[in-house]
Amino acid sequence: MPFQKNMTSNNSVYVYDGSLPGFFCCVYESVYSKNIPGAISNGEEEQTVLFEDTFIHTDDKKALRVRDSIANRISTRSLDLIETVFLSCLERKELSMLRYLLLGYSVGAKIDDMLGHEDVARLLKAERHLLGESHLLTGFIRFSDYDGFLAATISPKNFVLPFIAGHFARRFNTESFIIYDKTHRYALIYQNREMQIARMEQINLPEASAKELGYRELWKGFYKAIAIEARENPKCRMTHMPKRYWENMTEMAELL
Repeated sequence: MPFQKNMTSNNSVYVYDGSLPGFFCCVYESVYSKNIPGAISNGEEEQTVLFEDTFIHTDDKKALRVRDSIANRISTRSLDLIETVFLSCLERKELSMLRYLLLGYSVGAKIDDMLGHEDVARLLKAERHLLGESHLLTGFIRFSDYDGFLAATISPKNFVLPFIAGHFARRFNTESFIIYDKTHRYALIYQNREMQIARMEQINLPEASAKELGYRELWKGFYKAIAIEARENPKCRMTHMPKRYWENMTEMAELL
């Protein structure tokens, strides 16, 4: 896939279907039209400026061509970074990813060492944020037992389900469970040793049984029992357990 050096910026908005292949098609359009759009939208975001919309059709062949070009003309590390940041909460991420790729097509694998470059550093920061949140949630998720089926709700900033799936599948490999991401309205479902991530607008769980309520009280009691009152440090706790996670944590929700 060639890189066009004489590219120009314009006031168009690329509107695509929100998928990764769709984004790759936006990259294809940008490179071959020699234009850098003013914005790239998945169609759900409200535009604050009046730009001309250019609708980008998702073409699997074009998408694959772009994906292959990233690995072959830039680096496999760059492909991994793009696929990760695509799931991040980075503001205007598509345009940042496009600028990164245009730089990558120009300098090749050298981009992996350009850590201080603005277009690189922005994506690396988004990647760290996503992976950091994924790591925190492996410890912060609280399951409830609904007659043998475990369920938990999370409210992450990033789309973390693909990054935490393996951890919980290994940890609860003989169980059936669901982790519902109410921010993005998707659910990770694990049943009969098979896993899927599916769109789910909302989740309606049954009332907790008396046994489950008892487990919750035991967990709250354990949390309080192991605390050392003389060493209580709310600021330190907020650092290691950010308050935005508390609403879904059994032992913390009542403190909000």
